[in-house]
Amino acid sequence: AMDPQQRWVLQLVWRALEDANLTSEDIRDERVGVYVGASNIEYGNLVVGDPASASPYFMTGNTLSVISNRISHVLGVRGPSMTVDTACSSGMVALDLAVRALEAGHVDTAIVGSISILAHPLSFVGFAQARMLSPEGLCRAYGANGEGYVRSEGGVAIILRRSDYSAAQGDRSHARIVAAGVNSAGRTNGISLPSREAQADLLRSIYQGGGIDLSRLAFIE
Repeated sequence: AMDPQQRWVLQLVWRALEDANLTSEDIRDERVGVYVGASNIEYGNLVVGDPASASPYFMTGNTLSVISNRISHVLGVRGPSMTVDTACSSGMVALDLAVRALEAGHVDTAIVGSISILAHPLSFVGFAQARMLSPEGLCRAYGANGEGYVRSEGGVAIILRRSDYSAAQGDRSHARIVAAGVNSAGRTNGISLPSREAQADLLRSIYQGGGIDLSRLAFIE
């Protein structure tokens, strides 16, 4: 009855804690926020067609909000716990919220994750009918000949702390987030279509606000 996304992201969070040399006991008394990006409820769609097969655990097992809440429940942490659904950008928006909470001092530690599984054909059919999927099965990022995208599954979890707090705790650190930001496309030719101008504005805002020298950029995804 439980969406595999809940189990999968919980496993990823546990591994992320181990990688950071942390245990659930280490963070239980801290201000810990949980921010997870997720937008798929495909596993629940498998049951919707046969309501009689639903168990008492169907609702908590197939609600997006519980993906993050289950992490808080298992770890026993009491800070903000939210699942962010902004479609393809869900994980990055969750990361931005976590960074802002850390910078504002609302939390000491942020658990950030994102998860997506493909468990039902309905979404494939819908996206194909909307001509969003690549007929070739190929993504051509930044290419003028791009005709759609390719769906995939994946999950990730990271542990974030402010630099001063992390140094004081002697944590293992892999990288530092210099700046983050989000915006929206506003009005375009279609509600699902992006805006190049809005994306460029966001990048300029992030680079300028973070004091980032564009000549030092090494990788863009």
